[in-house]
Amino acid sequence: MTRAWALGCLLVLCGCDRLEQFELGDDESFCGQITLGSTTRLGLSPRVQMRLRWDVARIDLGEVPGSLSTFDAGLEDDHQRLLDDAPLRPISPLAGDPLSQLQLGDGRDHNLIYSVSPGDPEAESMLAFISLRSDDAIEVRLIRPGRPADEDPAPTRAPIFGLFTLTRQPNDCGY
Repeated sequence: MTRAWALGCLLVLCGCDRLEQFELGDDESFCGQITLGSTTRLGLSPRVQMRLRWDVARIDLGEVPGSLSTFDAGLEDDHQRLLDDAPLRPISPLAGDPLSQLQLGDGRDHNLIYSVSPGDPEAESMLAFISLRSDDAIEVRLIRPGRPADEDPAPTRAPIFGLFTLTRQPNDCGY
């Protein structure tokens, strides 16, 4: 019994340490680009990049832990970003729901779900599924169900799905 209790405590402590490994320094960001496969991309250019800035200590507090930004290297107008330091808004009812225990497969040690809003006030909000991976990378799945295609939705209401793989960088990702 004592051995099982000690093992349980060790696993809990490892989980906390694991989360702390994703804490950023003052001049760091998690940066990466969209996965190019057509099955993991809908409504987003293959040139879209993402930046995540956050404070992991705020995750367990239920506070906004940080923000997401996107940059489309193919656009000439830098002001047309889908996300521009969009706050990662916690969805408070998830804390008591089994969905908060979501498992997305091997190598994804901790999964989080947030709501994010594009900079365009006419655009529909999206969900950001964030997976902290065992290789110290972060996956972000950006999802917006959008309007059905037969309704010919405006770009701000069209479906979006994008999978981004982010790694720690010693800067602001260049944008």
